[in-house]
Amino acid sequence: MSVEILDGATIVNFLEDEEAFNAQICDRFAHLDSDHDGRLSYWEMLKELQCLRLLETHFGVDVETDPDELALVYGSLFVQFDHDLNGTVDLEEFKSETKQMMLAMASGMGFLPVQMVLEENSFLKKAVEWESAKLVA
Repeated sequence: MSVEILDGATIVNFLEDEEAFNAQICDRFAHLDSDHDGRLSYWEMLKELQCLRLLETHFGVDVETDPDELALVYGSLFVQFDHDLNGTVDLEEFKSETKQMMLAMASGMGFLPVQMVLEENSFLKKAVEWESAKLVA
């Protein structure tokens, strides 16, 4: 984890660089696709969904969460990705929904810089690294 400063523009600009964004999406998808069939099952995506820690923390403090409630939340999130409702998520579905989620974060964040703790391999961390590389170049 690292503490980074970013704003909505950091995310939007990263998403607009299709080459950079697609490379990150393809890498993450390949990492999650443990059976290498080109589709993500619920179980393959579960680890990624669990990394979001949507209900397991409250202002950064771990809290006890009902496992049934977590299962419902993760199932709902999986369905958000599974656009054709065939029980798996293909690369295009993964890319499309990840982009929508990131655009929603950018919109909610606005364009004033905020300081955040980011996981090393998160898409937000990749956006910050992309922006830093652009500033150096």
